[in-house]
Amino acid sequence: MNLVILAAGKNTRLDTGIPKSLVNLNGETLMSRHIRIFKSHGVKKFCIISGYGSDKLEEALPELKGTHNTDITILHNERFDLENGFSVFRAKEWVEKNKMSDFFLTMGDHVFDPEFVEEFVKKSSGLENTLQLAVDMPGESNNHIDIDDVTKVLVDEEGFIKSISKTIPEYNRYDTGLFRLKSEVFDVFQRSFDQKEYTISESVSKLIDSREAKSVLVEGFTWNDVDNPDDLQSTKDLMDQKRL
Repeated sequence: MNLVILAAGKNTRLDTGIPKSLVNLNGETLMSRHIRIFKSHGVKKFCIISGYGSDKLEEALPELKGTHNTDITILHNERFDLENGFSVFRAKEWVEKNKMSDFFLTMGDHVFDPEFVEEFVKKSSGLENTLQLAVDMPGESNNHIDIDDVTKVLVDEEGFIKSISKTIPEYNRYDTGLFRLKSEVFDVFQRSFDQKEYTISESVSKLIDSREAKSVLVEGFTWNDVDNPDDLQSTKDLMDQKRL
């Protein structure tokens, strides 16, 4: 198993002078936390997609490799001004070079309870669709989530995704920012780019009609998206409460 971590964003809402993935919480950066947790659940190779502040990630690489004793590659996305789908596509050469049939994908500024990751790894193991997305049910366990910023998902009774966006009026799940993808997903991203569509959600939408985009419900565990100062504080609070 292998993981792509997107860490190319411009940090417009939480600019500390470093990539958000290098923010230190409880003595550990978000990036180091990702590598520790995913390695413990069987991930062997990691690919970090850098953009804004790429020099800081390069500087952190020797320590990350030394701490975790694992295979970590950094690829730079020069077009980090575009949306996150373009950063996913930057990993195509790494996936092809390592002859991967599938891979995990997550965001460098997201935080997961280790049990959340364990549950998704188990539930997504029989990958039959091009894309599987870890989703959560809106409720008390995730009432810290920024409802205006979270990507919302509408799924049917079988878990197939019917629509996905931050602005859809009807939804029954939250996108948690953790995916398992077949390597052929890059063809879908290319079709999106041809139409000047650069978000991950826009590429997911292209898989809906063929029923190749499926949700995996992972509920009862904590996760968060550290996108702004309020998110950073809520993540600190969740850690103090031993929920992360």
